Amino acid sequence: MRIRGFLNRGYEPPAPFIKVLLISKKLHIRKFLDLHIDTGASSTIILDKDAKYLGLDIKSLKRAKKNIGGIGGLIDTYLIEDAIMIFKTEEGIPHEEKLTLLVGIHKLDKLTEEERILITRLPSLLGRNVLRKFRLICDERLNEVFMES
Repeated sequence: MRIRGFLNRGYEPPAPFIKVLLISKKLHIRKFLDLHIDTGASSTIILDKDAKYLGLDIKSLKRAKKNIGGIGGLIDTYLIEDAIMIFKTEEGIPHEEKLTLLVGIHKLDKLTEEERILITRLPSLLGRNVLRKFRLICDERLNEVFMES
C-alpha cells in the first residue's frame, strides 16, 4: 500500500506534506488538512492555524497531561480523543489511522507581532507516532513523497 504526499515549494527547501481527512464525531469535524511530514516530531499535532480552520473550541477540549515544547517554546496542549485520519492510497482506497490527536496552542498574547505572524503560519505536523507504521520516501530530485507499508 502506498500513500502519496507532495513537496510544498512554498518552503525553502521544499517541505514534504500529506493530505488527510480529519474526522472527529464528538467534535463534528470532517475536514481536509495538509500535514507537514516531520520526523523530528514525536507526535502528530494540530497547531494554531489549523485549530482555527477546524473551528475548535479549545475550552471544550481535554488538557493533555503535559505541555509540548518546540518552535515557539512551550505550548498549551489539548486532546482530540476520537480522531480518525484518513489517507487515500494510490489505489484510491481509504486508509484509517485512529489516534488521540494533540492540539497545540501558543500563548500569542505573550509574543511580539512578528512572532505571532510566524507562529500562526506554522503547519500542523504528522509525527513519528504515525510515521513509524510506514516506510517514508522523500526524494526532491524525483519530486516524490510517499509512505508505504
